[in-house]
Amino acid sequence: MTGSLTGHGPPAWFEDAMRCEPEAGRLRVEGAKIEWAAWGERAKPGLLLLIGNGAHIGWWRAIAPMLAVDYRVAAFSWSGMGRSDWRDSYPIETLIKEAMAVSETAGLFDAVQTPFLGAHSFGGFIGLRLMIEHGERFSGGILIDSRLRARQTWGAEAQPVPPFHVHETKELAIARFRLKPEQPEVNRFILDMLAEESLEPVGDGWRYRQDPNMRSKTPLDSDLIPRMAEARCPLAIVRGVHSRSVIDEIWREQYAAAPPGTPFVEVPDAHHHLMIDQPLALVAALRALLQSFPKNGSWNR
Repeated sequence: MTGSLTGHGPPAWFEDAMRCEPEAGRLRVEGAKIEWAAWGERAKPGLLLLIGNGAHIGWWRAIAPMLAVDYRVAAFSWSGMGRSDWRDSYPIETLIKEAMAVSETAGLFDAVQTPFLGAHSFGGFIGLRLMIEHGERFSGGILIDSRLRARQTWGAEAQPVPPFHVHETKELAIARFRLKPEQPEVNRFILDMLAEESLEPVGDGWRYRQDPNMRSKTPLDSDLIPRMAEARCPLAIVRGVHSRSVIDEIWREQYAAAPPGTPFVEVPDAHHHLMIDQPLALVAALRALLQSFPKNGSWNR
């Protein structure tokens, strides 16, 4: 599938997605304005998509319109990311409030069926906590290449970092845009869109929007794998088969810790940022999992 997406210009499905304007707005949570966007009709079952660290709404922009055929899809930028306000600190409880507030405002609870959750990378740490504390309000949650075990120190013990570099031109900043963890560069049309939406003008140049001290300001749970069984709605787990984040050891530990019957799906030829290198395969996997979630609240392994 990758070969069909790496031509010189964007494919038609991507251009169609970019023309699909979402409903968008900003809401205030605990004193900070949070940007959000939603695709699809409010009467449809809801799907909340959570971004990873250093990301923004655009991470879902290319695939959200395809998912919106069947769902009311909402995404937002955590405080400290994208065009959302920065905070002096980012407690997990506050980030959970942001997710729930966006779900309410975007109308994800308007349908008869309770909504679903999809959480990528860092978003999975918050997403699992949300499913532990508010899982009865969701029909199921999909963790997408989320380690659930921190690779670096977060919170007070993390080292502060200097402000992001200011690039002389917007074009230079886009050209130097890189993913973390790094992975082969495919679908540059997606990367260019993400880079451009990550930038803001400052003085005589351009820099990336995220709060550079997000890590030191966020007291992240260091290991949530043992708590997977506490989720109060069904789980499904997805990873890129070449992921440098959810490595084989983590994958096996998550399988052992997850509730019996939890589906584990590997996307071929995909790395950590599946929505970039294998967006269509990710859409297919999400559609299949969303349609197969059990009605009685548990899987049978």
